[in-house]
Amino acid sequence: MNSLEVVNSMRGSPAPFGKLSPRTVVVGADGFLGGALSTALNAQRIVYGACRDGDVPISQAQEVLINAEVVINAGGFRVTPGFTMADYRRTHEGAAAAIVPCLRNGATLLHISSASVLGKSRNTALGNNSSPDPSTFPSPEYAVAKLAADRFLEKAAAERGFKVIFLRPATVYGPQGTGMLGTFVRLAKRGIALHLYPQGARHHLVHMDLVVEAARRTIEQNERLMHLTALIVADPYTVTNYELEQIISRYASPGKMRVPIALPLLATILRHSIRSRHPKLDLHTWGEILGVLNLDTVYDPSETFDLIGIDPTNYTLERTLLPVIRKLLQ
Repeated sequence: MNSLEVVNSMRGSPAPFGKLSPRTVVVGADGFLGGALSTALNAQRIVYGACRDGDVPISQAQEVLINAEVVINAGGFRVTPGFTMADYRRTHEGAAAAIVPCLRNGATLLHISSASVLGKSRNTALGNNSSPDPSTFPSPEYAVAKLAADRFLEKAAAERGFKVIFLRPATVYGPQGTGMLGTFVRLAKRGIALHLYPQGARHHLVHMDLVVEAARRTIEQNERLMHLTALIVADPYTVTNYELEQIISRYASPGKMRVPIALPLLATILRHSIRSRHPKLDLHTWGEILGVLNLDTVYDPSETFDLIGIDPTNYTLERTLLPVIRKLLQ
């Protein structure tokens, strides 16, 4: 069976999740994304924090990593109030540097990068082959640090002989409700409905299940994917500020207080305000977060879908975002 036949044979309903390899491990399995990946893929868990049954602390993970065929690196913080460039570099490039000496020649590292490294889309949607432009992302320190980790791993792989594949997910959401979507829902539960301007600004999100499926299929097709392949992972649709507001109001309790927010103005003011190590006082980073809501950026995940055999009809709005918001608002 040739590679095209392999892809075509995998279309349709996703194959059931199972153990992909006796030597597949997830680093950062105690995080939001790493936890979902390790559970769904039934992989060995390496954690940075407290251990549960079967977990391996990162300080004792050398033997596990040396024997691994595939290592999924899901460590590192997202855009976080109170963080500086040094913090982002430490939790991304620094953490990757700690893993590299334990990877054997011929192993594969599936590195969870971020679509943020591509920056702002302009006239066309950003795809797998788009050139990184992290300085145009509303939180440039985060995006620059993510790209620095990617570049570090490219160099390390050439020196040590392991393979790297990059997954670049858009903003991840799921039933846990963390991140931007979680903020909207928490406010809605308190009776506050955000009315964001510009109403037409588009957001490209990605359901956790789609990230998991992309990781699973990437590992299954590892042998035919080229070293340094970068895969954009995003829902096959976008949602505007207005549409997001309407979806939430559909499922939230009535009688909410509407709060209009002019994103360009408020984001600019806050980004030029104070920085603080205290998350609630770090107005600068909160301005960057509002800048993401103001960012009209669209990705093109179609090449990823075609390359690793994902059927986008399994991830429509009705199957992904709507059920999550409905469940979170119950």
